[in-house]
Amino acid sequence: MKTTVVGNYPKISSDKSVPNLRNSLNAWDQKKLTSEQVEQVYQETIKRVLKEQIEAGIDMVTDGQIRWDDLVTPLAKNINGFEIGGLIRFFNNNAYYRRPVVKSKLSFKNYSTVEQFKFAQANSSKPVKVALPGPFTFARLSLDEHYGNLEKLVLDLAEILHQEVLGLEKAGCLYIQLDEPSLCYHPDQADLALRAVRTVFEGVEVKRTLFFYFGRVEQFLPLVLQSEIDAVGIDLVSHKEILEAVLSNDWNSKELILGCFDARNTKLEREEDILKIVDRISKKIPVNRMNLSPCCGLEFLPHESALKKLQLLSQIARKIN
Repeated sequence: MKTTVVGNYPKISSDKSVPNLRNSLNAWDQKKLTSEQVEQVYQETIKRVLKEQIEAGIDMVTDGQIRWDDLVTPLAKNINGFEIGGLIRFFNNNAYYRRPVVKSKLSFKNYSTVEQFKFAQANSSKPVKVALPGPFTFARLSLDEHYGNLEKLVLDLAEILHQEVLGLEKAGCLYIQLDEPSLCYHPDQADLALRAVRTVFEGVEVKRTLFFYFGRVEQFLPLVLQSEIDAVGIDLVSHKEILEAVLSNDWNSKELILGCFDARNTKLEREEDILKIVDRISKKIPVNRMNLSPCCGLEFLPHESALKKLQLLSQIARKIN
């Protein structure tokens, strides 16, 4: 059994001896720090996040998306046709994001994650996974003032994300994840979402992962499992019924990422509860095709809680192995 994370990680450490990114950005706003000094803090923070994941025993890490304010803005800034709008709530969380506004036909402008991946992989002894918004979720989290047609918007975003993925593959990235939480709320549009995912990964030789969180997957999971995706990540915390959906489907050779650690609650999981879940699923999917993971990004948690969850997650995986 392997271990992984979903994407983001707390930016501010509970260790007061390390640089505080929030304070540094505030000082930069007040012209008390230079851009070069802030960049140094970004780099030190990313190195720390990678080190913490690796020392916790995580097999496939991310850079914690430390440079990202939210799931979509970092990419929208590098896409022609977008303007960045005002703050709006991010699903059912006490978190907000700046909604991209589609003003004209979208087109690729520049890479968003390639240099970030290169830096992270150069500072990690474990494989670095890049998590991107899936095209359907990207479209749903944007305000369309141009297309007037969801399908066209989704498919144009898929082409743009395809360019990003090609750049990542060329840079040596082997693991790419698309986050599609919006599909949980619009399961009737799974055909469109999966057609777009196919475009994103067309002709790319990377491990392709789809991750679903915050909602239910029963209605579209069979379609996902018939697609060319290699691994499927599922939030098993938000709805108890989702475990039955996992057990009632044929997984063939697909890998399952078990999002069974609650990344929106500081309460630490009980080892016996996780072992029971793994035991049930292992009757359907071999343990060597399972990954233990948080249910979504860890940035909703205080740093200390996030780290404890990763340490326990890894400890349980080692015990199972």
